Amino acid sequence: MAIEPPPLPIDDAPRPAPQGDRRFAIALLLTAVTCLGMGQTIVFAILPPLARSLGLADFQVAFIFMLSAIFWVLLSPRWGRLSDRLGRKPFILIGLSGFAISMMLFASAIRSGLAGAMSGAALYILIVATRSIYGVIGSATPSAAQGYIADRTTTKTRTAGMAGFSAAFGLGAMLGPGLGGAAAAIGPLAPLYAIGALAGAMVIILYFFLPELTPPTERTSPSHIRLSDKRLRPFLLFGTVFGIINAVPIQTTAFYFIDVLGLDPKDAPQFAGIGLMAASMASLFSQLVLVQRFHIQPNILMRAAPALMLAGHLLIIFSNAFGPLVFGLFLSGFGAGMAIPGYSAAASLAVGPEEQGGAAGLANAAGASGFVLAPIAAFSLYAIAPQAPYVMTAMMAAGLFVFALRSRAIRASGGGPI
Repeated sequence: MAIEPPPLPIDDAPRPAPQGDRRFAIALLLTAVTCLGMGQTIVFAILPPLARSLGLADFQVAFIFMLSAIFWVLLSPRWGRLSDRLGRKPFILIGLSGFAISMMLFASAIRSGLAGAMSGAALYILIVATRSIYGVIGSATPSAAQGYIADRTTTKTRTAGMAGFSAAFGLGAMLGPGLGGAAAAIGPLAPLYAIGALAGAMVIILYFFLPELTPPTERTSPSHIRLSDKRLRPFLLFGTVFGIINAVPIQTTAFYFIDVLGLDPKDAPQFAGIGLMAASMASLFSQLVLVQRFHIQPNILMRAAPALMLAGHLLIIFSNAFGPLVFGLFLSGFGAGMAIPGYSAAASLAVGPEEQGGAAGLANAAGASGFVLAPIAAFSLYAIAPQAPYVMTAMMAAGLFVFALRSRAIRASGGGPI
């Protein structure tokens, strides 16, 4: 009589994804993140001239962006904690769907104003509301996406993974104006509809092809990640101060070039675009080459970043020629490309596997808060002198450099468990 072999042991533990599957999943996810970056720069480029056609004042345009950023800051941590409990993929899809819907409705609201179907307060409220969908719902994707990457990287490769995320967003920010320019040949609102349709297509692709190998699980106790978490406090402080330093050049460069170089307002966007493009290229180089190839750890990144940004902003303060100003923006962008994966990876390494989404949400909120706080201080100081906002950011960068040297938590964030 044949002897039956003993049953194989049952192992319910989740198995790691094969290397090829993991690379495919992260590449697919980063393609969606690139789409988000494209949408960001398209809106910044398209809205101001359209707002002038609608009769909106500059402060009204600033409020549209600011309110969306406020929602982003407030809700990113909440979305991240939910992804810790219910899985990453659902919230990646929710956020990307919200982004696509926001772009479509935002474009339709502006279209109704240009066509004369709506005007006045009703039109402005509709524009603000449709853009705010991006901050309320779209903020789910980055937190869940960074949690997804953290789930699939080791402590040694975590920084490179986070650098890939921020580089994908930055690449999209560079490609956005090109797509916008090509689509604008069809009509002024075509870029907004195009990026909304692209985001919708990415939702369908991710739904069918993005693997989620660890099923959603209900935890017996909710994540305890909060803004006051001592493990994250130094990195969130770093991210907030960095966010302000980084936001000031983005929001003031065009005005600065007009006033310091004496450019015609019609020519300023082209020159400012060169400067901001140089900053974006430097940021991408630091993320895609330095961090990815040499695996520079968070503690080094968080020390080098403010030093480079300090040098760049000092050069902007004391220059009145186009070349040095562009090089100053280049140095600032180079530092920014180091800072984002630095504090994001440090926050990720400071918490456990079940808290990755919450940590990513808080890190995203810290960086985004700069776009809420910077306009208040920067434009008040700019009224005194064009160099005044950069004097503020140079002092903040110097303080951040000293903080990074002295902080025990930052010194300990060298790639292992903190």
